[in-house]
Amino acid sequence: MKVKLVYGPPCGGKSTYVDEHAKKDDAIWDGDKVVRAITTKKDHSATLHKAQKTVMFLREKMVESLRYHDAIDTLWFCCRYPNDRVKEILDGLDVEEIPIIPTEEECYENLEKDDTRPDKDEWKKIIHKWYQEHSDNSNKRKVSNSMNKFWNWIRNEQKDEFGSERTLVLDGPISDSTWYGDEVTPQKFKDELYAEKGDITLWINSPGGDVFAAAQIYNLLMDYPYDITVKIDGIAASAASVIAMAGTKVCMSPVAMMMIHNPSTAVMGDASDLKDAIAMLNEVKESIINAYETKTLLDRDKLSRMMDNTTWMNARKALELNFCDEILFTEETKAIAASASAFSPNIVNRAFITKFRSNHPAEETKVSAEQLMNRLNLLAH
Repeated sequence: MKVKLVYGPPCGGKSTYVDEHAKKDDAIWDGDKVVRAITTKKDHSATLHKAQKTVMFLREKMVESLRYHDAIDTLWFCCRYPNDRVKEILDGLDVEEIPIIPTEEECYENLEKDDTRPDKDEWKKIIHKWYQEHSDNSNKRKVSNSMNKFWNWIRNEQKDEFGSERTLVLDGPISDSTWYGDEVTPQKFKDELYAEKGDITLWINSPGGDVFAAAQIYNLLMDYPYDITVKIDGIAASAASVIAMAGTKVCMSPVAMMMIHNPSTAVMGDASDLKDAIAMLNEVKESIINAYETKTLLDRDKLSRMMDNTTWMNARKALELNFCDEILFTEETKAIAASASAFSPNIVNRAFITKFRSNHPAEETKVSAEQLMNRLNLLAH
C-alpha cells in the first residue's frame, strides 16, 4: 500500500488537495473529518475535542488494519507535520511526502473565508506557531497552495468524444511564480500526470505566464505515452501557446484566439547584466521556435518574424498555418485548411472553373468537315 502523507499548516489547503486528487477507491485519514463524523461537532474549534484521544487511537488502528488490506492501494494521510509518532505509525510503508505549505499570509486569508472556524484569533495563534516551529523545513520543502494551482484535473464519468477519461484544465496565468530553480512543483505536476494511464483532453484558456513552467509542462506532455487532445476554448497566448503545441491533436473554438510573441523579462544592473539578459532571451526565443517548428513545420525565419510582430491568430488563421488541426463545432475544417494553405490565383481559378464546368456541362457542338476546310483556307491567306 502506498501512503500519500499530506502535511502543512492549518488553513493551508490539505483537505482541498486530497479531495481533488484522491481516487474513488482510495482510503483517507483526515483527523478533523473523523472528529465531526463521530461527534456532534460541526466546526473546526481551536480547542481539542474530548474525543481527540479516541481519534488518535482510531488513526493507529486504521493504518494497522490497512497494512494487510489488499483492496486498498493508496492511503491519503493528513497531518500538520510528520513528527516522530506519525513516522512510527507509517514505518515500513511506501510513503510519499506531499507538503502543502502556502505563505503564512495565505493561511490567514483562507481562515477569514472559512465559516467553520469561528474562533479566528485562536486559529491565527496556532497558524503562527506552526510557522515558528517549522519555518526551516517549510522553506526547504515549500510548494504552492493547491488553491493557487493553475492546473486542475477532472475525471470524466465516461470517455469524452476523443476517448479521454481525464481532463486537464489550464485556466488563467501559467504559474504565479517562476519554475526556474523550482524542483518540487514540476515533480508535483508530473506525479499527477502519471497518476493514471490513458488519453487526456487538455482544455486551455490562458493569457500565458512563466516560460520555464510552460517549457517543462510541454516536455512532460510530449513524453507522456498516450494521446493528448488540446482544446482551446478561449485564448492560448504567449507561454500557453507553447503548451498547446504538445497536443497530439490541437482543436480551437471558432471564437478562440492564439497569440505568439517574443519572450520578455525585467532586469536591473550594469551593461554586463543587460547583455546577459539579452543573450538569455535570445536562447529562450530559439527554444520556443523549436516547439512551433515541430508542430507547424513552418520556416524558422517566418516563425521568428511572427514572434517579432506579436502575431494574433483566429481559429481559421491558426488552422491555415498548422498551429491547430481542427476547428471545433464544424466538419469543414480540413477543406478550409487545404484551400487556405495552398492558396494561389491560378489554383483558385482552376478550382472555380472546374467546379463551374462540373455544375454546368457545356452543350455538345458539332462542326462539319466543310466548315473546317473553309476556316483552314482563311488561315492560309
